Formats: sequence, C-alpha cells, structure tokens
Amino acid sequence: MISHKHLKVIIFWNFLFLMGLFLTSCNTDENLEEFQEEVQMPPIRLISADKMSKPTKTNISSLISASDLDFPVSQIKYDVQIWKITYKTLYKGTNIVASGMVYIPLGSEEEFSYLMFAHGTIVANNQAPSELSLANVQMFLYAAMASTGLITVVPDFIGFGSSQEIMHPYYVEESSTLAVVDGLRAVRELANQEEIGSDAELYLSGYSEGGYVAMATHKYIEENDLEYFDLKSSFPASGGYDMKGVRDFFFDQEVYQPPYFMAYIAESYRTYYDIDASWASQIFNEPYAQRIINIFDGISDRDQINSQLNDTVAVLIAPDFLSDPDSKIFSEISQLFNENSLLDWVPQIPMYMYHGGADITIPHQNSVDVYDTFLSLGGSSEIVKLITFEGADHYTGVIPYLDFFFNTIMEFEGH
Repeated sequence: MISHKHLKVIIFWNFLFLMGLFLTSCNTDENLEEFQEEVQMPPIRLISADKMSKPTKTNISSLISASDLDFPVSQIKYDVQIWKITYKTLYKGTNIVASGMVYIPLGSEEEFSYLMFAHGTIVANNQAPSELSLANVQMFLYAAMASTGLITVVPDFIGFGSSQEIMHPYYVEESSTLAVVDGLRAVRELANQEEIGSDAELYLSGYSEGGYVAMATHKYIEENDLEYFDLKSSFPASGGYDMKGVRDFFFDQEVYQPPYFMAYIAESYRTYYDIDASWASQIFNEPYAQRIINIFDGISDRDQINSQLNDTVAVLIAPDFLSDPDSKIFSEISQLFNENSLLDWVPQIPMYMYHGGADITIPHQNSVDVYDTFLSLGGSSEIVKLITFEGADHYTGVIPYLDFFFNTIMEFEGH
C-alpha cells in the first residue's frame, strides 16, 4: 500500500510535472550590452494582454486544499485575474514575440510586489504555461501565489507559446534572462495600463531549469539593473548552475535517466550558436546523433524522445567525447558549457539556494560547488544561503522547496 507521504508526492508531481524535471553561450557582459545597444528595442514591450479567467479566493483555497499541497492556504486573500500576454524580446539579436501568463491579485488598493516563477524543463509546446487548460491545477497554484498579494509572472520561455517555431535555447544564459526581464517589463506596462498598484519589489523563483533561469536573471539584474524593479531576493532550486559539473556527473554514470537531458542541451547549443549538424556525430553515437537533430519538434514529449535514445551513457555518448570531453577537438562545446555556467559573479542581493540532498538527477554537489565558488570569490554567507533538504531527490524536493521559499517571501512581505 502506498503511504500517505508517498501518495502526497505522487499527487503533487502529477499536478506539477511542469515545474521541473531536469535540468546558455552568453556573450560577455560587454558584448551583451553592445548587442542590446546595436539592436534597439522599442520602448514598449507589451504587445497583447488577454483576460483568461478570474478565480475567486474561495475557489483557489478549495482547490489547493483538495490537492493536499504544502501551501500556506491561510495567506490566500485576494481574487485573481489571469492574463495571457505576448511581448517583444530579443533572440540572437532579432526582435521576436514571446509569451507567458500573469496572475494579478484584485480587490485592494494595496501596492503589490512581483514574483517571477520559472518553470522546469519541458519539451512539448502543450506543456507551456500559456498552453495549459484553465482547469489545470498548475494554474491554481500560480493563482494561489498571486492571491497572497503578489503579481505572479510565469513566462513560457523562448521556444514555446508564441515563439514555438524556435528551438528552445535550453540552458542558454542570454536568452533565458532576456525572455524573463522583457516579460517583467511587459507586465509592468500591463499593471500601469490596468491601474494596478505595485511597490516594484521583485522576487525570483524556479525549480530545476527554472532554478537556473532564476539565478541567471538575478545575475543579469545585478550586472545590468532592471528599471522600475527592486530585486529583494531570489530562490533558485535544483538547477544546473555549473554546466561542466553537470556534464561530468552525467559522464560518470553507467546509466542515466532520462537520457534526453544531454541531447537537449547539445541540440539547443547547436541551434543557438549556428553549428553544423555534423557536430552531433562528434558527441553522440549513431543512430542517436541523426535522431537528435530532428527529435525536438515541440510535439513529442519527453517519454517519446527518451524512447528514441539510450540510457546507457557509453551507448549514447561517442567514446572520444566520453573519455576526454575537454580535449582540443571538443573545445567548442567545452567553451559553451563554461560560458553558460553561472560562476563568474558574486551575488550582492540575498539569494536562497535550495537542493535535495539525495538528488542524482541534477546532483546536490552542483549547488554545493557553486555556493563554495561564490564564497571563495568574496561572497557572504549572510547574503547567499544554501538550504539542503536531507533525503529529498529531484522529485520529492519540490514540496519542501515550495513551502520554504514561499514562507520566506511571506516573511519578507511582513505576513
């Protein structure tokens, strides 16, 4: 018989698989600034904003309570208006249209803070936040966050929703951050348009890939500033912040589930950096090298993709790359792993890192190494904190993360 504890985890994960299963080259900061100056973004980011539904605080509270999630239901105070937005951002220096969801608390003259929640790894477009059914419990989780008094922003990321024709730039720092910050600018415009009061305070959160996106966005804001927003804290969880460290862990395993992780990164980098398709055969064995080029079509889900790959690492990965991934012949991909790792900065604004101690999907040691790097570069343990959920893996770590990070925000907000 399944215990209540394990049933709770199963229910939660069935509801929230989008939040994260697994785990970009960013130009240097100088190059990023130059490319933003050369390609001038129009001053208005918001393109469209459509009202979707308006769940009441009673509806939200009832559904969250019924799901048995560890959420501070007592803090649910406001009805919420759900919006679907499209907005302008940049992809490889070109203007594109991105999309996402916004959850705005209603019925108060208070000034609300902002919360950005970055979802975890998805491969199929129908899993994107703006593509979910309004009856999906994930919608009510985000609405619950907003119902506590936070304007909650959930971007689709480039490659999904309005930009689904683009290969998702998975673990690409530059595109990850621009999609978020331009989305936040668009939401600020929406709030002004709808005369919603805000105090401009901002919190960043996310799990797995979303944890990486949250940390990358924190880094961007500290290095470039984000007009109209005052970052108070970030809460990145279980992300692959040190990409080369994640690669080395993957290569050390005999069997790794799910195998699509490394394939997703490689195809993302090949597409984003305009690398020839022959690159795949240097990294993967056949027949997988040729499959990987076409397998991420935005329609196939992770199970369908995994069925076309192999979870035995030595069968999937080409032997030369597996035995010596840092050799000169692989310098290009090694450089991309380095450039998209989040190790070359020191947070000055509070950051709460979370990771399950038993996580072997994205290893807990990755967060430990990044945390230690921050301290070795002069960071303060009073600013950057690492919270370990002992015994939690990549799946069971979601529940305590949600509980810890949201209650910490409530403390920041004085609730």
